[in-house]
Amino acid sequence: MTVVVVSLLSLVPCGAIQLWGSSVPKLVPATTKSVAAVHAAAAAAATPAGAAALKTGFSVSSVLQSVEGDYASTVAVSAAVSCAVSLPLVVIAGRRAMAHRLALEQEVPPEPETPYPGGSDSYSPEKANEFYRQRPLLVLGRLIGLLQATLAFQVKLLIDWRTGNLEANERERAREALALVEDLGPTFIKLGQALSIRTDLIPEAYALELRKLQDAVPPFPDAQAREATRRAFGRPLEDVFEDISDACIASASIGQVYRATLKPGNYACDALPDRGGPVRSVAVKVQRPGVLAEICLDLYLLRLLTPLQVYISNAINKLPTDPEDLEVALALVDEWGRGFANEVDYRAEARNTREFSQAMARRGLGAVVSPRVVDELSTNNVLVTEWIEGTRLDASGSPDVPRLCGVAVNAYLTMLLDTGVLHCDPHPGNLLRTVDGKLCILDWGMTIKVPPDLQYSLLEFIAHINSDRLDRVPYDFVNLGFTPPDKVAKVADSGVTDGLAFMLRQLSEGGRSRQNPRARQK
Repeated sequence: MTVVVVSLLSLVPCGAIQLWGSSVPKLVPATTKSVAAVHAAAAAAATPAGAAALKTGFSVSSVLQSVEGDYASTVAVSAAVSCAVSLPLVVIAGRRAMAHRLALEQEVPPEPETPYPGGSDSYSPEKANEFYRQRPLLVLGRLIGLLQATLAFQVKLLIDWRTGNLEANERERAREALALVEDLGPTFIKLGQALSIRTDLIPEAYALELRKLQDAVPPFPDAQAREATRRAFGRPLEDVFEDISDACIASASIGQVYRATLKPGNYACDALPDRGGPVRSVAVKVQRPGVLAEICLDLYLLRLLTPLQVYISNAINKLPTDPEDLEVALALVDEWGRGFANEVDYRAEARNTREFSQAMARRGLGAVVSPRVVDELSTNNVLVTEWIEGTRLDASGSPDVPRLCGVAVNAYLTMLLDTGVLHCDPHPGNLLRTVDGKLCILDWGMTIKVPPDLQYSLLEFIAHINSDRLDRVPYDFVNLGFTPPDKVAKVADSGVTDGLAFMLRQLSEGGRSRQNPRARQK
């Protein structure tokens, strides 16, 4: 705004010069030489180097004298005067704007109000409804922002569909979708990460682009992260770390990570001799300022818009919309919401990280670990853990990768059927092969508790498959929530249990062909 005002004000002397020029009694056509000279003055005034040159002798007054009486050249001179007058003010305004932006980047903004705190048990749609009904302008502003951000992309998709170019332009639209998701903020980045491994739901081109979110998300200012960490510790960073990286090593939807070296101290995680001695090299994970408020608002809007989306989808597919359809869709949003709210609570992530390694060690599964947590330095929005040297499992060329894939399957089955706490973010960026040949699972912010009755139902299902008691499998589907109780007979007659058992046996034997169970019975 300052630049616009300055530019308008600078027109005042230009108008005076033009008026003076129009009063000259003898007007002569503009010559190429005079116009070129004035344009040179304008160009010189438009750059810092040119402005310096004007001070040393190439002045606007000298140009005026050389083209006196030339009306067209006088108009051009007015442009030079405009540049000469406005340029210093523009530079000053630009420097002030830059200083203001730098000051904002170094400040941690106050945490906005939220309808509920972070944590696995804190997510509440009811509290969100009450909170945002009292703040309609906040909701409207975010909704308008989302519509503005997505409008151009939606129009392009519509044009592609109408012109039959959906497949031809798929890669370009996928790149645009990645940029759009990054622009929309943490909630949509998390959704993009989840969709990046679901090629059954989105085209391959979109999945490939969205997978970039697993490793690289636009970071927030490093100065803000440092100030947030200092506030969390309540003391200067120099008192805690011998050194810390100037820029973040990795950035994610909820926070970003710095590498640091701890000063020697009495930390509880040091008392684990089987894990390599005292922790010195650490990862410092700092939460984005205001991220919980953004997530709460976006989840509220998703709950508002989900019924509309269900109606539209069913109408396109010429299907009726039942109340159960809306309940399932809203339940899915709420499940996401609980996971997102839990991920914002870094204390819960620290607890999950620590308890996983302890649980695996008690069960003799030492081939899989998680980073040690420095509890004394971990808070709600800063998490300090052991720095793990390793390579992404999917990018490692080590010959023991197949063995570690088996370790990963075993670990997740143990979580699902035994410990009851399941890691819900197993994208490739969170699975590392350590330098000593172990599997390390990172990022324990998103987990889910598996209730005992579900664990028991899963074990029954596996037992019935292994023992060929396929007549019990339809009832297992009911216990697992896959099939309504009144559809058991229909499932039993469909033959789906035979096909499923046959497929699982092939997978358990490495894909070797085996006779179909129905064929054995004949």
